[in-house]
Amino acid sequence: MRSVFEELKRRNVVRVGVAYIVVGWLVMQAAAALEPALLLPDWVDRVVAVFLMIGFPIVLIFAWAFEITPDGIKPTVKVDPTQSITKNTGKKLEHTIIGLLALALLFVGVRAYLAPDSGDVDIDGDLPASIAVLPFEDYSEEKDQDHFSKGIAEEILNLLAKTNSLRVAARTSSFAFAGSDLDIREIGDKLEVGTVLEGSIRKSGPNIRITAQLINVEDGYHLWSETYDRNYTDIFRIQDEIATSILSSLRVHLLGDAPPIETAATEQTINMEAYDHYLIGKERLSKRTAEDIAAAITKFEQSISIDPNFAPARVDLVHALLLAEWYIYGGQADVNFENEERIVPNLEKALELAPDSPETIAVSGLYQMARYKHEEAAAAFDRALALNPNYAEAYDWRSETAYQDSRFLDMLADTEKAYSLDPMSLQISANLAFQYRSFWRPKDAERVINRMFELHPGHPLAYDAALQNLTSHGRYGEALLLVDEALKSHPDLQNVKDWKAWVLLDLGLLDEAAELDNDMANAYGYAAAGRVDDLKEILDRNLNETATPEWHSFSREYYRLTNPDDLQEKLRQSVELQIAALDDQSWPWRDTCNVYLAFDLREVGRDDDVAGIMAACQERMEERVKVNYFCPCSYYKLVTYTIVDGRLDEAVKRADQWLTNGDSSYYLAADPIFSLLSDRPEYSDFLARNAAQIERQKNIYYSGKSNSPATE
Repeated sequence: MRSVFEELKRRNVVRVGVAYIVVGWLVMQAAAALEPALLLPDWVDRVVAVFLMIGFPIVLIFAWAFEITPDGIKPTVKVDPTQSITKNTGKKLEHTIIGLLALALLFVGVRAYLAPDSGDVDIDGDLPASIAVLPFEDYSEEKDQDHFSKGIAEEILNLLAKTNSLRVAARTSSFAFAGSDLDIREIGDKLEVGTVLEGSIRKSGPNIRITAQLINVEDGYHLWSETYDRNYTDIFRIQDEIATSILSSLRVHLLGDAPPIETAATEQTINMEAYDHYLIGKERLSKRTAEDIAAAITKFEQSISIDPNFAPARVDLVHALLLAEWYIYGGQADVNFENEERIVPNLEKALELAPDSPETIAVSGLYQMARYKHEEAAAAFDRALALNPNYAEAYDWRSETAYQDSRFLDMLADTEKAYSLDPMSLQISANLAFQYRSFWRPKDAERVINRMFELHPGHPLAYDAALQNLTSHGRYGEALLLVDEALKSHPDLQNVKDWKAWVLLDLGLLDEAAELDNDMANAYGYAAAGRVDDLKEILDRNLNETATPEWHSFSREYYRLTNPDDLQEKLRQSVELQIAALDDQSWPWRDTCNVYLAFDLREVGRDDDVAGIMAACQERMEERVKVNYFCPCSYYKLVTYTIVDGRLDEAVKRADQWLTNGDSSYYLAADPIFSLLSDRPEYSDFLARNAAQIERQKNIYYSGKSNSPATE
C-alpha cells in the first residue's frame, strides 16, 4: 500500500487532484455568478457541477497513466524512470496550486466585502428577513374554528408588521393561499419571502391545541415549531397570549438582536357572531369586485349592529364605502354625499375607539384623499406607516398624494414597496401597472398584468389594467379584441361595456359604440364627428341641475358646432355652471391642471382663474418631462398645454413626437385647442398621420376578429 501511495506522489496524481478541485471550485463560483448576469437558466450551475464530478476520476486516471516529458505526453510505462521529469513537473504544479488557492482566497474576500450587511436595508427596500403568515388550519372535528384560525394568524401578522427589521407579506397575499396544495417553497417564491409561518388548531371539548411552525423557504426545513395546549374559554385572550408567545420565539430565529416587538393586544370584540361577520366581510372586500364590495359593506354593518364598539368593522366599512365610490366598482368617481352620512359617523367612532390603530389612521387618510385634502391624507399615511412599516395599502394610498404633489419618482417607489409587500393584491398590481405604462415601461406593465391574470384568471381588474396599458400606447385594435374577450367572461359588467364604447370611439366606430348606451362616450364621438343633432339629444337627457361637470364641457362643444349669435354668452354660462358643479364637489379646480378648462376660461374672459391652472400645469408637466413620466396618452396633454401656453413652435415639435410615439385621437380634427395650429404647414400632415394610424388600428382589430374562433 505504501509503495502505491509513493507512486501516486511520484506521478503527481495527488497534486493534479488538488489542482483540479481548486479549479473546479472556481469554475462553479464563476457559473453561479454568471448565471443571473447572462440570464442563463437556473440548471446551468448544476450541469457544470455534474461535468466537473465526471471529469475528476478521468483526470486522476490520466495523471496516473500518462506523464509529461521533454518530447511531449507519453504513457508512463514507456518512460525511463531515470529520464523522468516528474519532480520538475510536481514543483510547477505546487506553484500552480498555490496561485489557484490565492485566487480562491481573493474571490472569497471580495465576495464577503461586497456582500450587503445582513443588518442593513438596501435601496430597493429588501429586508434581511422576510416572512409570510398563512392562516392556520382548522383540524377540529366540527370544523368550527375558522374564525379563530384566521384570527390568530392575523394577530401574529399584525404584530410582526410593526417592526422595520422584518418584511411581512400582507394579509391579502398570505391568506390567498389558504387551503392551497402548493408546496411551502412555491408559496414562499410567489410571495418573495424567506420564511413562512404556518400552523393548525384542534379543538376538543373544553381544550384547544395550537401548533405553529416556522419553515425556511429555500430548503423547506423547519426552523422552529411549538405546540400550545390551552383551556378554551375566552378565545381572544388565548389568541393574544399565543401570538405573543410565538412572537417571542420567532424573534430569536428571524430578528436576532432587533428591539422587541410591541405586543399590546389589538382591539377585538368578544362577540363571536360579530367577529364572523367581520371576517367574511374582510374576505369579500379583498376580492375587489363591485358585488364583493357591496357584500362586504353588508357584513361590516351586521358586525357593527351586533357589537357597536368593534372598531375594525367600522374601519373596514369606511374603506368599503370609499371604494364603492370608484368608477371601476360601479361608482361615479365623484364624492357620493349619500355615502357621507354613513362614512363620517363610522370614521369618527373608529377614531374614538382605536385612535392609535394604523388601519384607522390610514383609512382616515383615504377619506381625506377622496375629499381632495391631500396634505392631510399624506400626514395620515405617514403616521400609519410609522406605526406599521409593512402596511402595503398605506404605501399604495400614499403614492396618490405623491402624484398630486408631482413627486412621480416617490409615487413609483411607494407603489413598488406596496407591491413587494402584497404582490397578490389586485388593486396594488393595477396601480403599479398603470404607473409603469406612464413611465413608458409597457413591458414592465405587461409583466405585472400577466401575473394578475395568472393569480386571478379573468378578473375585471386584470382586464382593466391590460386595457389601460394598451390604449395608453395607442394600441386600440388589440384593446378592442381584449374587450371582446372580457365580455365573454363578464357580459353584464358595466365597466367592460364602457371600455368597449370608448375604444370603439377611439377607432371612429360611432354606430357600433351607440349600441352600448354610454351617453358620455357617445357625446364625445358625436362632438368629434360634428353630429349636432345626436349630440343635442344626449345633452337634453343629461344637462340638468345635478349634471356632472363633464356635461357642461360637452355643452360648449355643441355651441361651437352650432355657432349661435350669442355664442360668447352661452359659453360663459356653461363655464359658470361647470365651476359651480366643481365647487359643489369641493374640487380644487384653480390648482388643478385642466388644460381645456383653462382654455375655456380664457375664452370667456376669466383670465385671473387661468393663471392658477396653468401654474399647476407648468409644475406638473415640467416634473413629468424630467422623469419621463409620459405615455403617448399623457403626451397629447403636453401638446395641448404647450399650445394654450402660447409656445406654438414647441407644440408642433411635441405633436410630431406624439404621433411618432404611435398614439392617435379620433377627436383631433375637432379639438378647439389643436385647431390653433391650423395655420401651421404641419397641421394637415398631422391630421393625415392621425387618420392613417386610426385606420391601421381598425385593420388590426378586423384582422384579429376574423382570425378568432367564432362566438356563439
